[in-house]
Amino acid sequence: MNSLQKIQQLTANQVCDFLQSGPRGLDRQEAVRRLTEIGPNSIEVHDPWRLLRSFLRQLTNFFTLLLFASAGICFVADHLQPGQNMAVLGYALATVALLNALFSFFQEYRAEKAMAALKKFLPQQASVVRNDQIVQVDITELVPGDLLQLGEGDRVPADARVVKTQQLLVNNAPLTGESRPIALISDALDEPDEDHDNIAYAGCLILRGSGQALVFATGLRTEFGKVAHLSQAISHPPSPLERQTSHMVRVLTIIAIGLGFSFFCYGVLSGRPLWVNLVFMMGIIVANVPEGLLPTFTLALALASLRMARRNVLVTSLSAVEALGSVQVICTDKTGTLTRNQLMVTHLAGPGSPDNLTSRRQRLQLLELACCASPVDALQTGGDPLDIAISEAFVQESEKGILPEQRQHFPFDTERKRAASIVRKDDTLMFVVKGAWENIRPLVTEYQAEADITAQEADATMADLAGQGLRVIAVAWRSLTMGEVAAAEDKLEHNLTFAGFIGVEDPLHPEVPPAITQCNAAGIKVMMITGDHPQTALSIARQCGIVSCDHEEQSIITGNELDTMNLKDLENRINEGGRIFARTNPAQKMKIVMALKSLNMVVAMTGDGVNDAPALKTADVGIAMGKSGTDVARASAQLILLDDNFASIVAGIEEGRTVFRNIRKFTNYVLVSNGPEILPYLIYILFPVPLALTVIQILTIDLGTDIIPSMALGQEPSEPDIMQEPPRGHDFQLLTPGLVVHSYLFLGLLEAAWSMSLFFYVLLDGGWTYGNDLASTDPLYHSATGIALATILLMQIGNLIGRRFKSQSGLDAGLVRNRLLIGGILVQMIVSWALLYFPPLSAILGTGPVSPAVYLAAWLGIPLIFGCDYLRKRRLQKRPSVS
Repeated sequence: MNSLQKIQQLTANQVCDFLQSGPRGLDRQEAVRRLTEIGPNSIEVHDPWRLLRSFLRQLTNFFTLLLFASAGICFVADHLQPGQNMAVLGYALATVALLNALFSFFQEYRAEKAMAALKKFLPQQASVVRNDQIVQVDITELVPGDLLQLGEGDRVPADARVVKTQQLLVNNAPLTGESRPIALISDALDEPDEDHDNIAYAGCLILRGSGQALVFATGLRTEFGKVAHLSQAISHPPSPLERQTSHMVRVLTIIAIGLGFSFFCYGVLSGRPLWVNLVFMMGIIVANVPEGLLPTFTLALALASLRMARRNVLVTSLSAVEALGSVQVICTDKTGTLTRNQLMVTHLAGPGSPDNLTSRRQRLQLLELACCASPVDALQTGGDPLDIAISEAFVQESEKGILPEQRQHFPFDTERKRAASIVRKDDTLMFVVKGAWENIRPLVTEYQAEADITAQEADATMADLAGQGLRVIAVAWRSLTMGEVAAAEDKLEHNLTFAGFIGVEDPLHPEVPPAITQCNAAGIKVMMITGDHPQTALSIARQCGIVSCDHEEQSIITGNELDTMNLKDLENRINEGGRIFARTNPAQKMKIVMALKSLNMVVAMTGDGVNDAPALKTADVGIAMGKSGTDVARASAQLILLDDNFASIVAGIEEGRTVFRNIRKFTNYVLVSNGPEILPYLIYILFPVPLALTVIQILTIDLGTDIIPSMALGQEPSEPDIMQEPPRGHDFQLLTPGLVVHSYLFLGLLEAAWSMSLFFYVLLDGGWTYGNDLASTDPLYHSATGIALATILLMQIGNLIGRRFKSQSGLDAGLVRNRLLIGGILVQMIVSWALLYFPPLSAILGTGPVSPAVYLAAWLGIPLIFGCDYLRKRRLQKRPSVS
């Protein structure tokens, strides 16, 4: 038996003995001693060096170290051979490395917000009894044994066992996720129940009444603290795109370093100067590693996040934009996510019929009686949601909305499970009761109906309504004499006339069923994880389409069942059709997510409460509610639904899938230019010819002219079939063999062949002969290297248009509508001209002019690369594309 179960089963006096406290509270010396021994009532675990370690980790990752090493080589080369602008290149590479490290660090820094948000759920001071006096103390000074004074509007500062109560009503939504008010009692429980009716939990709100409670757990030992610890201890896993990007960078870097070092050694053995070999090795590395690709990823994801915001999905972590498109399973909370988190009266039933009452008079009478049994302030903010729902239904049904005069109200009693009132209607005194049917049924002697109704028929009506997942309220009444008005409540509860049943439910958002239908069509499973009753959860799941009628029973897994399962058992139940998880706690939610991830699934988790925070961080994509969600949930999530609408998730998935497809497009586009960047260095080290491209010119492509076209491809709209494809999952590859072959060995070789052809044409036409040295300051060299660079830039235009679609040409109306795409094409055109004929730019890049005929020949590269690629597409249309 755990301590929570034990303290529930003790009487108030036994609790005082157990905690060595009493009605006078602790004395100050004992409180100080316990505080020294146990520690402060705080959920924070201080680690002053955590952020510094995070920043250093970002500075020492594989990609950042490579760029810093490349910058170092540039500085060495500049020292050995000044005047080659290698120092400028070094500073550029170091800046790119630092910016990438700072961006990654900023993403981790967001985790600090989660703990700050958790603190807001706890009050700053609490009223306690010490030395028989009520005093205000800082919540961090609370210790087990402190006697708390609780009142309406208070937020509970620590876990405490209730020992005295006056109609104490609490909302445990921050922990359970369910906004159903719970009446707290001070009695011992023979068998601990699921709602823990004699425990006030830290972080939860007192809705009504007052009472006293003895603190038995503080800080991280509270249920709230356990959630905080889970949230703090969990680091969010890398997204599928982050994993694949890291894999791609490692592969390209290994290739770059391998080629660079091999040919560096070859150059040394062949007798070339050391600085020449260093420049060559630097060129190979820079040409192989797409320095501009990661910044372009960031820009594309940022632009996609703006589009998602227009669809009511706020992105707090850019990697989640694409990760949402990879999702295979959505684990959704029920209350506030699928449903509106707002109780509504949806059924009014007579005693002997499950059908709604057909007569307006009958409906009005039933609602009026139920309202009479509610407190007079039922419509005021902060009241019991059930009373509010019944009162609103009466106001809507009634023209005047005026109730009989209430003479006396008997609040809801947790043992009797009913509330009652004495009212005067016209000249008649009435005793009206509403509550659970099983508790009112023994008090009923008559049934208000035209035909004779039996208790068994009323039982059948009740069962029918409950089977629909409704919360059912029974209403009964009887006339009183003046002599009975002063009688106690239990003396009045007899010979009641039963009026009917009121069915209350938290209705679905109307957009939810079609959204789940879309998820099913897209191959995405939807699972419900809730703290609510299994039958209620099943009813909601049936209504929105999460489960089918044929497989209802095996789809439900309760929290008690989860406790008995290991991960393997849970994986098997999920594979057998488990879709609904009811009566779950935060640790179990995490267990579900971990089981799904063990099945190699990409998991999205939605939630709005404190209890959802650990699972939100454990999932691949955490999705919080923007309106009804707590600060804790929002700080732990990567996506926030601004309209709390499950349907917005589907819109986000479509956007995420589009983002990934566009990332594939511009990755393919960027890698094509690596071919014509690498080949000149291989030819240069193997043959006695000038170097066709300098490192600065390569960076002009990678960090300059390729950026805008890449961003334009990232802006391409969704294609019609995007939501008919199955999810990618964890095992997809961004850098596939097909993409490498297409980028390097097909389009890359085409660009390299045409650009090198014009390079050598200009050299030979200018009088250069094979084997002769050519100074880097020679105007002929400037012209030759200039036309090689201009040709690559122009051919990238044909490559850009071809990358818009896998099978279509790319020449359609969408080309003109994408203004960024047109802008990228214009940039390529203008820069290709300016680097040849605009002296200030030529001086920076080391290029020079060529004859107009040669420049026009460079333009022929556009139809050359576009046409060859289109022929390839036509040939592959009848079989899967390899690109």
